Amino acid sequence: MNDTTQSRIRHIFLSPRPHFPLNTVAVLLEMPLAELKKEIEDGAIVAVSTGMGVRVTREEMVAAALSRWEPAVIEKALGRDAKRVLPEAIRLVELRARVPRYQKEMLRYLARQEGTSIGAVLSRELEDMASARAEELAAAVPSVAVALQL
Repeated sequence: MNDTTQSRIRHIFLSPRPHFPLNTVAVLLEMPLAELKKEIEDGAIVAVSTGMGVRVTREEMVAAALSRWEPAVIEKALGRDAKRVLPEAIRLVELRARVPRYQKEMLRYLARQEGTSIGAVLSRELEDMASARAEELAAAVPSVAVALQL
């Protein structure tokens, strides 16, 4: 992560502003304005009309950042502020597990293919599981309910 990305992540999570103009959103999320407008049109990012024009809420910016960057990148960018601004349910914890060798090699392969970490691949797959079983898991595991609301 470069200093510019770190600064943008910090701006998104630490800004007290309730909403951001589209040009600022595009810069902070490191995407062309045309791509942002397409994301809004498709409903991937929700924009609202205000007295000052179309804006993206701070909450929506946080959600977009969480889907754009790996949690480890966000936590590193936020440093000590991560504990203050990230709900405990989504903060990273270490997980140790014993798995068959082929699963470990599979995770390594997928991480290399995607240019990411094993943790990011595994987290994405677990996120899919949480979504597929959202009702059951949210009822049984309070932190899942919190995470699914983000």
